Amino acid sequence: MGWLIGILLVIIGGVIGFFLSRYAFPGGRNSSALASQLADTQQQFDAYRRDVADHMATARLLSEQVAEVQSKLDTFLGDSEQILQSDKEWQEPLPFFAEGTMQELRQSNLLETERRRSRSNETKPRLDEAPLDYSEPGSGIFSAPDKEKS
Repeated sequence: MGWLIGILLVIIGGVIGFFLSRYAFPGGRNSSALASQLADTQQQFDAYRRDVADHMATARLLSEQVAEVQSKLDTFLGDSEQILQSDKEWQEPLPFFAEGTMQELRQSNLLETERRRSRSNETKPRLDEAPLDYSEPGSGIFSAPDKEKS
């Protein structure tokens, strides 16, 4: 009979422990809420990881495109430098005016220099005369007042 009382005491203790843990410690009820929060957090974390992976893939693609454009630019600059350094006919400096206009300008320039030479030979200033700026009689506000008239 001793063993029967022991079994009954264990069963009664289990029932009392079950009800005490259920009502005395409310933390046990929140386990389902914690589990749902954990599941939501896990889903958010997975979504964040996917976003980061997509971002990294996009960044990698953009860096490859930048590298491709950079290599094209380097090739273009190298070709341009070679073209500029080589001597070719079409690289001679282009005149601003057409050839006929350039001939007319040269002729007019020659005519103008001849006119200047002929004028300079005709009118040589005399050193004993005052320049025309200081000629008499004076005029304007710098002229001497006429005392003879008054």
